[in-house]
Amino acid sequence: MTQDKGADGRSRLAGFDGVMLLATMLILVGYLLPWFRQSPRHLWWYSGWEYASLSTGGGWTLWTFAFLLVAVVTSFWARTVVEAAMAALAAGIGTLVMACAVVAASFGNIGRRDNLNSVAELPFGLGLPLMAVGLGLLIATACRDVARA
Repeated sequence: MTQDKGADGRSRLAGFDGVMLLATMLILVGYLLPWFRQSPRHLWWYSGWEYASLSTGGGWTLWTFAFLLVAVVTSFWARTVVEAAMAALAAGIGTLVMACAVVAASFGNIGRRDNLNSVAELPFGLGLPLMAVGLGLLIATACRDVARA
């Protein structure tokens, strides 16, 4: 199998960072998966969807999706273009900040409970761990690409 070469003789995929793209997809899946629910009776699982609505949630979680889009686009040049790697790093940090705000808002919606450790009783899903792994991988990969470029 031969690689497709550009005019300069380099592989056209030389700048593509598959690990960065994988990390971004992990973040997206973790962000979209349910994080926790208040009780077995509740059907709504708190996640960024509640805050995406412009009418009821202010739309501020849409910034998370915008940062993830930047990370996806820049992953195609991050290994060879330092500006793309820096944009990916900024997108990773922006995603981290906005996702933390959404998670904090979700925890704030739990409300007061009778016992001292009500958060420990919540049934957690796989969303938060996937999002955490993806965020760490995206930021680490972007830092690597900045150093390489």
